[in-house]
Amino acid sequence: MLRSLRAFSEGWRFHIHGVRFGFGHLSFLGLSLVPFLITLSLYGVAFYVFTLYADHLLGMIWRPETVESSKYLGWLYWAYTHAVKFFLYAIVLAVMFYTFILISNIIGSPIYDHISAKYERHFQQKTPSEGGAPLSKGILTVIKEEAKKALLMLVVPVPFLFIPVVGAVIGFMFAATFIAWDYVDFSLARDCPLLKDRIRVLWRFKSVLFGFGCPLLVPFLGLMIMPFAILGGTKLYFEKIKAAPTLGSASAPADFNGTDGKQIS
Repeated sequence: MLRSLRAFSEGWRFHIHGVRFGFGHLSFLGLSLVPFLITLSLYGVAFYVFTLYADHLLGMIWRPETVESSKYLGWLYWAYTHAVKFFLYAIVLAVMFYTFILISNIIGSPIYDHISAKYERHFQQKTPSEGGAPLSKGILTVIKEEAKKALLMLVVPVPFLFIPVVGAVIGFMFAATFIAWDYVDFSLARDCPLLKDRIRVLWRFKSVLFGFGCPLLVPFLGLMIMPFAILGGTKLYFEKIKAAPTLGSASAPADFNGTDGKQIS
């Protein structure tokens, strides 16, 4: 338990490391801001369009005839409009917030991969191709592995939505861990190309990844630190995950060359 709490604490502190690294290396910060700003612009336009048609949408659901409506029905419609509009805006904002990270990562995936490779090249004294996926595997293998990863991230949390209270907590834990994994995976996938091996790494470092992912799911705070998340996630991978010794052949994931029980770094 204490080890898990310590790992959780280490995880969220990598956001601080990412912020410091970003302001200390503006070329990295500039790259990490691009997907965030593009996604923010798209969502800003989408929300503006929604505000233009929100009243029309409410009117489609219920709009009493003004000629036949009584004063009391008018008051009821006024209350309905403001109450339902409040919940409608709340739902839309919640959906937009929790999909913002997903869309931003999809838009920024080539840039994030470049950031990870650039960090490894400049700060690990190693070319990104060393220890990475063999060229013979090709693009189709990479696409297949990424498709399996996306399916896993979509399917696993769904059953917990039908469990009251406890399911929400478990679902939050899965969501936070998966989001953290998504930022770390740009570096991890080069060293550990097969999804099954990356899942082993995910399970082994679940506490530190959960700690890293939790702040990203906090409204407003998540948006503030999101541009730095790829920087913190990349540092987390190289400084915490890749630098860690194996736990022994029985419990450790396969190393990044595909064999068990050898040194990760």
